[in-house]
Amino acid sequence: MILNLSGEVGYEMLNALIKAYNDIKEEELHIYFSSPEGGLTDVAEAIIDFINSRNKISLTFYGEVFSAGMVILLKTTCPKKILPDTRGMFHFSWQELTISEGGKPNGAYDIFSMKEMKESKIRTIEYLKNTKMTEKDLKGIKNGKDIFFSYSRMQELI
Repeated sequence: MILNLSGEVGYEMLNALIKAYNDIKEEELHIYFSSPEGGLTDVAEAIIDFINSRNKISLTFYGEVFSAGMVILLKTTCPKKILPDTRGMFHFSWQELTISEGGKPNGAYDIFSMKEMKESKIRTIEYLKNTKMTEKDLKGIKNGKDIFFSYSRMQELI
């Protein structure tokens, strides 16, 4: 079966993946994947877990693979390929917080989330050190920049 997952990495994308997999029984599943809008990193991690825990899935990336989509590209272990003219972008994940006029988080959950995001940043950097990203890429990411990858660099990353 062939499945196209395109758009924001979100709950609808995860549900479409699970439904397609459940529908195919014992067949192989080939996924065409594009995510110009990035998306939710928690859903990206669920998609990665789903794909990596099955052995009959392959991925073809096309178009733009941004943010949470790049996390999927980097962390999935199935057979992968990238179509010509595909571009990528990686940056640290974002979370919206409510702050007061004084510039401080509004509630306990926002304070907790700030702490968790700092710890997540450390884990992300450690993970990226084990990829084929260059020191220049890592420096830009550490400085909070969007790092863009050409088709040829995307090929190197997989």
